[in-house]
Amino acid sequence: MSPIPTPDPGADDGVAPEFIRVVRLVDAFEDGRRQRATADAAEIRVLADAAAAVARPAHASPDRARRAELDRRALVADLATSSRVSEWTVSRLLSEASDLCARFEPGVESLARGEITRQHLAVIHDAGHAITDDAARAEFLQLALDRAATLTAGRLAPVLKVVAERFLERTIDERHRAAAAGRRIEVFDLPDDMAALTAILPATLAHGIEDRLTQQARSVIAARGSDDTDGGGDRDRDRDVDRDVEDADDCEADERTMDQLRVDIFTDTLLTAGPTECVAGTGLEAIRATVQVTVPVLAMTGASNEPALLAGYGPIDPGTARILAAGATGWERVMTSPVTGSVLAVDRYRPGPALNRFLAARDEHCRFPGCRRPVRRCDIDHTIAASEGGPTHHANLAHLCRGHHTLKGVTAWSVEQVSPGVLVWTSPTGRKHTDRPEPTVRFIPDDTAARPRATMREPWLFSADDPPGSPGAPPF
Repeated sequence: MSPIPTPDPGADDGVAPEFIRVVRLVDAFEDGRRQRATADAAEIRVLADAAAAVARPAHASPDRARRAELDRRALVADLATSSRVSEWTVSRLLSEASDLCARFEPGVESLARGEITRQHLAVIHDAGHAITDDAARAEFLQLALDRAATLTAGRLAPVLKVVAERFLERTIDERHRAAAAGRRIEVFDLPDDMAALTAILPATLAHGIEDRLTQQARSVIAARGSDDTDGGGDRDRDRDVDRDVEDADDCEADERTMDQLRVDIFTDTLLTAGPTECVAGTGLEAIRATVQVTVPVLAMTGASNEPALLAGYGPIDPGTARILAAGATGWERVMTSPVTGSVLAVDRYRPGPALNRFLAARDEHCRFPGCRRPVRRCDIDHTIAASEGGPTHHANLAHLCRGHHTLKGVTAWSVEQVSPGVLVWTSPTGRKHTDRPEPTVRFIPDDTAARPRATMREPWLFSADDPPGSPGAPPF
C-alpha cells in the first residue's frame, strides 16, 4: 500500500476530498480539546477563588471559625445545586483546585495553553501531591510536564509514580500507614437491582482476598468432576460439591462461572452464620438492616410480578422483597393514589406516631435538593418555625439531615413549602430549586392486578384530589 500524502492545509489540489475531510475533522477535534483544556483551567481558577473566599482566617476565634464554616457550606450547596452535582463532589473540587493553584500552578498554566488535558493534570497532582518541598516539587513538575507531552494519561500514571518516589521525604512504609488509616467500604448503586461494593484497604489484603476467593471457587469447580475439563456430557453433573452438605443428590447442576462463584462465596462468607451454610450464594436471609421497602399486596403473595420499591434506590425484584419481608419485625400499610402514586395515608397495627410514619413514607430522604441521606438519619423540620407560629402539620414539616437543617437555620439559604411536600429552596445568590417527593408507586400495574383491585373496591382507590378525611390533611 502506497503512503498517503500529507496535504498542504492551504491547498486542496491533487488531494482526495475524503482525506481533506478527515484532516479537517482531526484539526477540529484537536481545537475542541484545546478549548476544553482552556475552559477546564479557567474552572479550576474559579473554584480556587471560591475556596479562598470562604477559607477560615488564620487565628480566627471560635465564633469566626464557625461562621466561616457555615459560609463555606452555604457556598458548596449553592455550587452543587446550580451545577446538579453532589456537595461531596463540589467540596472535593474546591480542595483540589485550591491545591492545584497554590502548589501546581505550572501544570494549570500548561492546561490553559492546551498542552495537556485535565486527565493529565489529575495524574500529575495525584503523583506529586505528597511532595512537600517546593524545590523538589518544581523539579518533579518539570519532569512530569515533559513526559505528559508525549504520553497518554493512562501511561503517564505509572511513570510518575516512579519519578515521584525520588522526591518524597516520607518512606513508603510511613505513607502506607497513613493511607491505611483511610480504609473504608463504599456502595455504588447500579441499574437492574444491582450495586457495587468497594473496599478500600491495603493492596496485599485486597489481592489476598481475591486469591483466596479464587482458590475456593476453583475447589468448587474441581469438585464438579472431570466432565468440566474433558467435555464429557454423559457424566452425572448433579453430584454434591460439598461432602458435608446433606441430600446432595437433590442439588441442581452447578454451572456458575468463576466470577459468579467468587461473588457468591464472598457474599455467603460475610452474611451467613457459618461455612456450612455457604451454598446458596445470596445471604439475604442473614440481612438485618433498616430499609424501607414498598411491596404491592399481590406481589407479596406471589400473584403478581409488580416490582417492589426500595426507598432511595428504585424497583427491586419481588423475590428479594419477599425474602426481606420474611425477616421484618413489622409492617406499615401505605395508601397511595392510583393516579399519581403520591402517599395519601399510612397506618400500622402496632403503636407509633402516625404523623412521623406519614412523613417518612412521603420523604424517604433529606429534602434538600440532591441529598440522599435516609429519613432515619434526619431531623423533622418545621418549614415555618414553630416559634413563628408554624403548625406541626404535614404541610409544614419535612425531613432534613443535620447538615442541611443547620444550613437552613443559620445561613442565607431559605425554603418555602408551597404545597404539602413540595419545597422551593432559595440559595444565597437567589437561585430557586424545587424538590418534590418521589411517588411511592413508580410503575403501572398490569391488568391482572388492576381488575381485582377495582372489583374489590379497595379503600385506597380514590382520587388524589379528594382523599378521605378532612380537606388538605391525610386521614390519620
